[in-house]
Amino acid sequence: MASSKTTSKVLKKSDSGTKRAKQGIVRSQRNVSLSSRLKTQEKKVLAAIGEEIEQAKSAFGTLVSMLEKAVNKGVIHKNKATRKKSLFHQRLQAAQPAGAKIATRPKAPKGQTAKDKSMAKAKLKSKVKK
Repeated sequence: MASSKTTSKVLKKSDSGTKRAKQGIVRSQRNVSLSSRLKTQEKKVLAAIGEEIEQAKSAFGTLVSMLEKAVNKGVIHKNKATRKKSLFHQRLQAAQPAGAKIATRPKAPKGQTAKDKSMAKAKLKSKVKK
């Protein structure tokens, strides 16, 4: 929450203006905290890449999750998050032994949800059996 020092600087005429100013202070503190945690996690991933690959994979997964949450909260832009994910993924791939791949999350085809896809497969199977 906002400290008494920061709220004493809020001098607005209306109640709504005072409330919005306080909300801005709280949100900016939250954004600074989240940005700091992101930077710390990035350093952990870089350190883990140099040491152990399995530990780096787990740290990378945590970083991706944190980046997505930061985008959803509006702390960073989605393109910046995508760029960072790509950069760290490339570094992780370079540290991997030849032939090993990092598992990525499969995506559903555009315009089709996973449920639609499974329903289509079930219909196809029923037609083949008859």
